Amino acid sequence: MFAIKRPTKTVDIVTDLDALAQAVDLKQQIDDATPDPAGMTDAEICAAKKATDKLRRELKTKLKTIDESTVTLTLRGLGSSRWNQIVLATTTVDQKTGKQERDINRLLTDALPEMIINVEQHGEPVEFDPQTDVPALLEAIVDTQTVELLVAVQQLNTPQAEVPKALRE
Repeated sequence: MFAIKRPTKTVDIVTDLDALAQAVDLKQQIDDATPDPAGMTDAEICAAKKATDKLRRELKTKLKTIDESTVTLTLRGLGSSRWNQIVLATTTVDQKTGKQERDINRLLTDALPEMIINVEQHGEPVEFDPQTDVPALLEAIVDTQTVELLVAVQQLNTPQAEVPKALRE
């Protein structure tokens, strides 16, 4: 028999969201402070450059803080049978409208513990028990991080299964 290599993907979870917001703000300040030399004196250009250089140094320091706080989850797609069981268990159908609804939090709670194959922070392994720590993780992260995890789970469990014709042309 042959083996199927299931797809993997890494997802970064920034744990210092204050530092991330500050970095985004610093980048905006840099963009706003970058001089348009037209109509400026040399002294004004020099002062503006010094101000943006200072902001860039602050941004570099903030990015280091963010990188050190980032936890990287490596996920592997589930087998078809297991994925279908999770989807069925987390999907309900409104009897009046026939509309399907999926409990996203439960889907992640059920799927992630089986999908997480590695957890690292700053290149070092992190003590993390997927079976017990995933619910706490899902409770702690913000909506945009939840969406990122959901997209990764969806992509890994519904991967491309054939080589598109366009790739062979």
